[in-house]
Formats: sequence, structure tokens, C-alpha cells
Amino acid sequence: MDITQLTRKILDRRERREDPLRIVQAGHPALRRRAVSALERVDVELLLELAEAMTITMRDAPGVGLAAPQVGLPLRFYVVEDSFVSDEGEDPDDDLLERRPLALRFLLDPVIEPLGTERVYAFEGCLSVDGWQSIVPRSRRVRLHATELLEDGSLQQIEEEHVGWTARIFQHETDHLAGTLCHDVAVPRSFMDADYAGHYADLGDAVRRLGLTGEIVELGEGEVVIG
Repeated sequence: MDITQLTRKILDRRERREDPLRIVQAGHPALRRRAVSALERVDVELLLELAEAMTITMRDAPGVGLAAPQVGLPLRFYVVEDSFVSDEGEDPDDDLLERRPLALRFLLDPVIEPLGTERVYAFEGCLSVDGWQSIVPRSRRVRLHATELLEDGSLQQIEEEHVGWTARIFQHETDHLAGTLCHDVAVPRSFMDADYAGHYADLGDAVRRLGLTGEIVELGEGEVVIG
């Protein structure tokens, strides 16, 4: 079965077009394969239908990104959207992680280039490892190269810099296209049931209580950035 046929098969599993796709979980081989380029393999009309279905799925989960391998499709393609609304500075963690709204986007063949030496430590979860989190270091600032699929079906080449939580989203989703889950690159011993993560809002508590080692021990009270 070629990639177009597989895409069609996955989309047609839904009873209705507005239904979400099934998100595959860790252990599914699509999450460990190196994805292939969608350009010249899948026509734009089918890509737009896939983007719509993945957007419905991401919002239903809910999440801030969804890569094609997470619906069982080894394509270098993902959708992202973060509708985060600030509480006017009332949540210091959001400001610390530089979280800002991210409009809905569809990206093909993304490449991430880390910029600078600063790394941000934060809890991350994954829709394909449902109910679990771990502390993952990410580059604070990145350059994104990709082909963006626009809603009218046109394609445009983009090169952009992103910082903070938005940079983390792009790194997380791009990792999926190489068969990497966020927990693969997490701080050892930090993997936990998501319900426990709130007990370690200050990562220093996680270092002390979970016996974490490595660079993360250099973080001071209330700090998340090293570099």
C-alpha cells in the first residue's frame, strides 16, 4: 500500500468527516519509523483533508500539536495550534516558559535549527503516551525551516525564529517525524503519571525528591533555563 492509499484508508475509517482520527499510542510502529516527505507523494487536496482531520483530532484531544505518525501515517507533516490566553500575568509559570498564542498552521518537511545555548526544562506530555509526563530540556530559541500548506491549498517556504513554549511545540512535533517521543529525551527518572506533575511545579523539588541528576541540578529555585 502506498502512502496515498494509506492516507485515504486512515481518513475513511471515520464514520463522519467531523469525527476525530484515532491517535496511536507508544508501541505502534508508525511512531518509531522515520517519516517520508509528503511533497510529490500526496496531492494537495488530500493533504488539506488530512490537515482538517488532524486539526479536529488535535482539538478534541486536546493538544497543541499533532504529527501524522500519531495517527498511524509516516508522513513529514504536522498541525499546530495553541489558543493559550494569558491570565494577565497571574500564572508565573506561563511567563517563565514564555507561552504565547500560536495560530493554526499546517507544516510539511520541517527542519529545526537550535539557536544559542540556552535550554529550558519543563514538563511535557504526548498524546501518544496518554496520561504521562516527564521533564524535557529544549532549546529556548530555534529557527524553523518548512513548507507551509495554506488553507487555500497553496504552498510557501518559510524560515522563522521562535522562542519559549512555541519553540518547544515545534521541537516536540518535529521529533515525531524522526521516530522520537519526548520521553526518549527526558531527564532520567522524571517520567511520571501526569497527576503527579503538579507536585513539582518548582523543578528543584523534583531534583531533590526524585533524585534527578545531570545538568538539571544546576537550576536555582524557580529557574527553568540553563545556558
